[in-house]
Amino acid sequence: MSVQEDKLKAIADAIREKEGTSEPIPAGDFAARILAIRGGGDVTLESISITAPPNKVSYATGDLFDPTGMSVWADFSNGYGLYVNHADLAFDPAGPLEEGTESVTVRFSWGGETAQTTQAIGVNSVQIYGVEWDWTDGGPTKGARTDDAAGFVDPTPAVNNGTGSSPFDEIMPWAGMVKEDRAGGVEVKEPKYWFKWTKTGKKLKLQIANGPAEGFHVDPVNMDRGDGLGELDFSYIGRYHSGNDWKSATNAAQKVSVVRNVARSGIHGLGANFWLIDFAQFWYVGMLYLVEFADWNGQATIGYGCSANGSKENNGKTDAMQYHTGTTAVSRDTYGFIQYRNIEGWWDNVLDFVDGCYYNDNGLNVIIDPNQFSEDTGGVLVGKPTDGYPSDFTIPTQNGFEWALFPSASNGSISSYTSDSWRVNAYPQLTHGGYWVHNNYLQHSGPFYISTFVQIDPMSLQYIGCRLQERPPKTAA
Repeated sequence: MSVQEDKLKAIADAIREKEGTSEPIPAGDFAARILAIRGGGDVTLESISITAPPNKVSYATGDLFDPTGMSVWADFSNGYGLYVNHADLAFDPAGPLEEGTESVTVRFSWGGETAQTTQAIGVNSVQIYGVEWDWTDGGPTKGARTDDAAGFVDPTPAVNNGTGSSPFDEIMPWAGMVKEDRAGGVEVKEPKYWFKWTKTGKKLKLQIANGPAEGFHVDPVNMDRGDGLGELDFSYIGRYHSGNDWKSATNAAQKVSVVRNVARSGIHGLGANFWLIDFAQFWYVGMLYLVEFADWNGQATIGYGCSANGSKENNGKTDAMQYHTGTTAVSRDTYGFIQYRNIEGWWDNVLDFVDGCYYNDNGLNVIIDPNQFSEDTGGVLVGKPTDGYPSDFTIPTQNGFEWALFPSASNGSISSYTSDSWRVNAYPQLTHGGYWVHNNYLQHSGPFYISTFVQIDPMSLQYIGCRLQERPPKTAA
């Protein structure tokens, strides 16, 4: 029996003894019964205490304090006490909460006496950064910045391994994408964020928040993915393409000429929390890039990628870069090696297998739980992408898949709308990014380039690598 229950039982027993009854006493009658048995003497209110905190203790600026779930106990000078209904309590501040508020004062008045206590809370302002594309009368790759990003200047990524800057460098989650040495090698941290896609006619809008906001969803990597880890505060992605030992290491040659299920099992062999990157990772990074650059054309804003020499080269080509994003080339329209937020080769050197999805005659099927990754079973059909350069996207309506956009029209080009093509055929496996061959490279690369792949085609396998992701439990992170 809890302390609260012990108190209630003792008081109820005392009241019943005083009144000479054995009937149960409703909790709402305690106050009147205590007053009745005190004999009209000088019983006074002495103190109140919070015996159970409220359900909600973290707030956004402008919210009102919510006492739901909170239990407040009042003690009287005659040794009796009672639980106080929320309607009989007063809260300070009573109005909208301000950023930085650390506690709320709780007051209860009875018989001219007032007692008070405090409840610790946290109030943090949630910032929302957005971008919107209006494709009503055309297909510009660049959108208009919205919300707290309105008025931001465009980032300046590094050129020729130099320096750079971005208005998002001090803003989470972008600022949290730092390199760490972990069991999988050099990995990039991926902090949790909240996102919202909105489509109105030919307008497409993306918003990212640094805290919970109405209508927003937790990002697809750190959301509760049904793997027993719950919602994570952060995850990791390999800085480099995986090498022959499946790890993410500089100077290593990329692991190529393997099929997806072999890459999946090889990376998972590094530990229970290691997986091949998936469709969720594709959109996690993609959404961050879109809001930061407000432009689908990553090859124009950051660099061509591919390879400086038109051949596959070992990892680490961006190690000398003085900034987290940019190209090794002397100009953005010259072939080189690129990185975005410390992730090297997001569209250069070799393509990466994309797990957690498969394609068939019905369309794109997506799997959230990494334990269920498969070549052709267990996925949720989100829709059937169109083939070519996307000029419109569909936002899935299935719960938990609001991030898994796919093209619903393909009337674009290399310089319009989303600028990166989706080459989808009735082949099961997806690849992403770009590879080292200069010939027609721009048509087969970019941060949003997707291609389905025939597993038994040995010629294509030489162009495809893999990349790890790590989902550490909170206690082990």
